[in-house]
Amino acid sequence: MLAGGGMATASTVASGSSPTGTTITVTVPQETTVTVPKPKPAPLSPQALASIQAAYADPAKVPEVTDAKTRELLTTQLAALDAFLAPRPKLRPYRAHIWLVAHEAKPTIAPSHLAALLWCTVWFPTDCR
Repeated sequence: MLAGGGMATASTVASGSSPTGTTITVTVPQETTVTVPKPKPAPLSPQALASIQAAYADPAKVPEVTDAKTRELLTTQLAALDAFLAPRPKLRPYRAHIWLVAHEAKPTIAPSHLAALLWCTVWFPTDCR
């Protein structure tokens, strides 16, 4: 369409008459960003911290975590780990160790991702091609 318009303009200029101009104004609204401060979480009690540390060390203690949000997160991580381990019986004996290492790593890593990393690099790399 632009090529056709350019050719029409060129033929008009070549014929001797001057083209009439049209002005188009486009208004684009400015983007606005609203920053909402993130609320600071309430400090956990020593008992809650102790229950979380115990759950990091032993997946069997996840149901005992007193902080509901943390318990939900750990339960989700444990379900993902168990789902990954289910079809891989050779890796299942290392469940608790994978759980502990994943939570002690800096930065922490999802236990299921650590299990996949071990499975694909150490035990059976041909399964992950």
